[in-house]
Amino acid sequence: MKSLDVLCFGEALIDFFGTPGVPLGECETFTRHLGGAPTNVAIGLGRLGVRVGMMTLVGQDEFGEFVRRKLAEEGVDIASVGVHAQGRTGITFVAVAKNGDRSFSSFRHQSTDQMIAPDLLDRDRIASAQVVHLGSSTLAREPARSATLRMVEVARKAGCIVSCDPNWRAHLWPDPSEAKALLPQLLAGCDIVKLSDDELEPLVGITDVERAADRVRGLGPSVVVVTQGAGGARFFSGKGTGDVPAPVVDMIDATGAGDGFVAGFLSALVPQFSAGTRPIDLTESDLAAACRRGNEIGSQVVTAVGATTAIGRLTAGAPQGNVREGLGDGESKQVD
Repeated sequence: MKSLDVLCFGEALIDFFGTPGVPLGECETFTRHLGGAPTNVAIGLGRLGVRVGMMTLVGQDEFGEFVRRKLAEEGVDIASVGVHAQGRTGITFVAVAKNGDRSFSSFRHQSTDQMIAPDLLDRDRIASAQVVHLGSSTLAREPARSATLRMVEVARKAGCIVSCDPNWRAHLWPDPSEAKALLPQLLAGCDIVKLSDDELEPLVGITDVERAADRVRGLGPSVVVVTQGAGGARFFSGKGTGDVPAPVVDMIDATGAGDGFVAGFLSALVPQFSAGTRPIDLTESDLAAACRRGNEIGSQVVTAVGATTAIGRLTAGAPQGNVREGLGDGESKQVD
């Protein structure tokens, strides 16, 4: 039996959120949260009762200590969260507009998440997971670029299911045009790909959801899901397609909504995967239920500032739908 349901790979950062509606240059105080898309997914999965681990690098600094401590407190296995002696933990400042949209100012050139090298990957740890989940931000620079592609290769050879949410951030790439060749290579090695509708044109070159999903599936993934914000999610597989509406909520901050969706989506499928079901065998009913779960968690996320603040912890012994015993991971911190 696998010791982990899901192993998340990629960036673990510090997100500093300014006062909603106030430009970053005018903010006097910021609130500190854990950040990084794979980290957000790991926290969400942990709160939903999934056995989850994180594989990343942090700096030998106070922010790196914060990342490791908070992940452990969230129930995320940190055995593969390494500490780099010279690199620094990445930092991103997040501006949240009055309508919930956000923008980012990142301080991540040669941050530790971009310094993950292929020889740092623990093959036994990867093989211990039923699912490996990752994004595309670690493709932006070497050596993490090679490590990301190697991660997919090792996971596939170990029989893991590979899940990817590209979480496209053009500003992280010295030359964003490099992604046109690298992203198809990444997605071709995945079983499940989740995209947001605003990523279709930059990543696939097509704005039509069905045509874009067909093109991605043509690369190799068995399941493609496209999230559409308040419009819900659409799934595409060899077993069929479907549209799943999202709950209606008042949006405060869109940060991490897609990560929350992924956490909910994967958490709903872990029992099938543990029983031996592969993504290619998932039925329309399976995928619709997983999307409903993803929409539920993603909709929770946007009701508070921070990528995971509003995700509740699954109460012991409660059915999977009961997740509103809330907790937050934000800490107030003055930044001079």
